[in-house]
Amino acid sequence: MSHRSRCVALALLSAALLLPLIGAPAAQPAVDPAVGSWTLNLTQSTLDPSEAGLKSAVRTYTATADGMTTTVHSVNASGAPQDTGTTFVYDGKRHPVTGPTQYDAVAVTRVNTYKASTELFRGGKVVGHLVRVVSKDGKSMTIRFDLATIEGAKIHEITIYDRQ
Repeated sequence: MSHRSRCVALALLSAALLLPLIGAPAAQPAVDPAVGSWTLNLTQSTLDPSEAGLKSAVRTYTATADGMTTTVHSVNASGAPQDTGTTFVYDGKRHPVTGPTQYDAVAVTRVNTYKASTELFRGGKVVGHLVRVVSKDGKSMTIRFDLATIEGAKIHEITIYDRQ
């Protein structure tokens, strides 16, 4: 094979290898976009009127060797603080929840880079769902929350969080 033929073959091979990259979507973030601290935006959120209101809430997501740790520090309408948390992997398997809450375990799956879906369990039975979506610009997070309480009430909330 002549030098010129080798150069042409190399150029064609290079083009063939680079072609799939042209127009390919940007690389996904190396870090989960939920990682960080998020403050509840009460003016943009839709809280369930049957629930005691919140004065504030901060959700913190931390990547760990064991997966993702989530802590939620909230203050209810009467000023009482409440802390809950969990460590999970996006594996769809149950992981325990700590703190006072209407559910005792979560099973989280990743839908895509920015969206996660969570089943909420109480006593081994699914009692609710939570869908978390981080905006593409990473500045806000929306959580759609549906739950059947121990008392049998149905709660539906859409909460908006701003990145701190």
